[in-house]
Amino acid sequence: MIFRVEELLMGKIKYRYPDWSCTKELTKNTRPVRRAKWLRPDLVKPQSVYSFHTPFYTKTDGKQWVIQSDSSVGWIRTIGFISTFFLLIFLFFGLVPLPNDGTTFFLSMAGLTFLLVSFSMYKSRTSGEDIWVVFDRTTGNVCFWKKNKKHSLTVPFEKVKCYWNSKYMRGGPVSSFFLMPEVNLLNERNRLWKVHFGFAPQYEQAQFFWRVLTDFMDQSRPIPEVPGLIHQVRFVEKNGYTIEDLTEDGIEMTEADFNEVAEEIQNDMAALDTRLRRMIKPDQFSADRLIEFYEACPIYAREDVLRTIIVKLRRWVKFLKGEDRMMDPAYREFFTMKEYEAEMDKLADFFFKIDKERREAIR
Repeated sequence: MIFRVEELLMGKIKYRYPDWSCTKELTKNTRPVRRAKWLRPDLVKPQSVYSFHTPFYTKTDGKQWVIQSDSSVGWIRTIGFISTFFLLIFLFFGLVPLPNDGTTFFLSMAGLTFLLVSFSMYKSRTSGEDIWVVFDRTTGNVCFWKKNKKHSLTVPFEKVKCYWNSKYMRGGPVSSFFLMPEVNLLNERNRLWKVHFGFAPQYEQAQFFWRVLTDFMDQSRPIPEVPGLIHQVRFVEKNGYTIEDLTEDGIEMTEADFNEVAEEIQNDMAALDTRLRRMIKPDQFSADRLIEFYEACPIYAREDVLRTIIVKLRRWVKFLKGEDRMMDPAYREFFTMKEYEAEMDKLADFFFKIDKERREAIR
């Protein structure tokens, strides 16, 4: 109900998206950033493994990815909405006869409040959400967009830092995810932008977000196949949508679309699992092939693949421990003891190390 009243007074929220060509050319006239002393969030380093699948806001066509940042429109709408209630109160008391010029005071306050409400309504209806960060996988550039090209800044991705800050307020802990370029426009002090990428109450989740963005911008790597992002990318590729379709035209992935893509991913994972179990059988077994299979499989399937291999590997290693060392009986037909031990050593060195790094990363 409150949101409907606010929308009636202030109008619908308008999203003014960037000029998508803003990432093509780097901004020329810049200077090194001078961070204000009171801005002291923690610098985020990408997570070594994908251990969080925290949802994040996704508007991407696989080439560009736009993420919303804080703007003043929300505050303007809030001020206008609250001021409306004070206006009604001042008008009520102003229309009631009061001694000692009380009526004049309340009418004067009503007039001032009316100007504030009118200004808020005008700004809210004529402006909109117009502060964004655009990541361009094709050019490797990032545009910090603010209203128009004149007020915007485009830098290489290597010159963008990620910060996370958590502090306690009266309502409890508040965590924020920030992006900041190493250079600014000549007339700026700093450009540390809080972005709406997802809820990151833990530092490790901020690391996950930054890892996803880092891998998205690395053309030598495939687009991270993590929940949310890969669903969106597959959806737009299947339908031929562009970033403009997702933003200006308001195309959204429906629940049915999401479920369809999710079913495709599950089918892919089932096919990978079938292939993996075939490779583990004695007549197909090879440590090198298993390692290659793991490195080539999509990110979204790696955890399942790793779990399957680790379970089998622990069983194989168990046979080799103790005085009565022996290989798994099923493999005797295809390997000598020496060959079998060499294969197990390769697998253990590779997969136990990855499993250990993964466990340490998610502590």
